[in-house]
Amino acid sequence: MEGGGAIRPDPKHRATLDLIRLTGVPCINSASVLARCHDRLSMLAEMCEAGLPVIDFDVAIGDGMLRRLERPAPFVVKVGNHHAGLGKALVRTNADWPEVADLLFAADDYAAVEPFIDYQRDVRCLAVGGNMWAMTREGAGWKANVDTRKHHVIEPPPELAAHTRHAMQHLGADILGLDFLQARDGRYTLLECNDTPGLSGFPEVLREEVAECMRNRMWRR
Repeated sequence: MEGGGAIRPDPKHRATLDLIRLTGVPCINSASVLARCHDRLSMLAEMCEAGLPVIDFDVAIGDGMLRRLERPAPFVVKVGNHHAGLGKALVRTNADWPEVADLLFAADDYAAVEPFIDYQRDVRCLAVGGNMWAMTREGAGWKANVDTRKHHVIEPPPELAAHTRHAMQHLGADILGLDFLQARDGRYTLLECNDTPGLSGFPEVLREEVAECMRNRMWRR
């Protein structure tokens, strides 16, 4: 069961999470954690409540509010709950925005805008239990996690490791991935957290840690 992947949430998905929670079926993360990150907005709300350095964003729901999302270009538009680069567009100039806004009208979903960060690197911190890994990624375009050309496992930067541990404690998660952008001035900004993070490119031992978490969940049951 995926809590917030590259899909549009459906009421049946939330109902399934509630059934898993009611029946006590073991899973990682727990159904309650997956429910809290079920949608992009709920995920962002959790990260803001945890006091983490979430990227500045504005959200609009409803046709009459979409054009009010405009901010100085360049900026990024994200529609709905899609991940993996889906539903995202870069507005490079202010003149491009009216046409993009017209497309948002047809999407029939909420939309968010956030500043475009001219980043020097994209970093994912991934924690499983008490262990943590980090990876830098480079994409073919401005979306670092799409058409990834290069990736390197690195020592987790202490600042990002602390943020990831705090997010795990806040949610009560077994496994969690946090995606950061590092700007040219060295500052980090949190884009999102992933309660069902992909494991590609990380050491094989990480998968063993995930399996151990599941065994522990089943044993406690």
